[in-house]
Amino acid sequence: MSSTLRDFASAASQSKRIRFGDLRRLKRDILPARITTREEVEVLIALDAVIERADREWRSYLIATVRDFVVWGLSPVGRVDRQKAEWLVAVLSSGVARKTARILAHEVAREAHHVDDTLVIFAGDAGERARFRPRGLLRPCR
Repeated sequence: MSSTLRDFASAASQSKRIRFGDLRRLKRDILPARITTREEVEVLIALDAVIERADREWRSYLIATVRDFVVWGLSPVGRVDRQKAEWLVAVLSSGVARKTARILAHEVAREAHHVDDTLVIFAGDAGERARFRPRGLLRPCR
């Protein structure tokens, strides 16, 4: 992880806020392409847990960026296997707002071709599993 992301997270944690300009700088200068490591995800999720005020686009950015990394940036690509699901559930359980955690879990489950039940159960009622599978013929990972 770059020292720039650490500096950004430290400053935002101290002020307990992310302003429009902060978010723009994060997108443009700090993580211009996408998240590239699990550590970056963990830093952003931890940051979300301590932020009291944020630009209205913060949550959308966080959810979309983490979703894309989990589904398309980590192997196996397009799938959320048991290992990936357990890691993500642990990170989301570590203090992020429950609403953000559930939305993020839903978005990851909806985007992936295959999803381990660990994430589906975390995201919501296990009886709603079909709603998470945009490609109805695919089965969950085991």
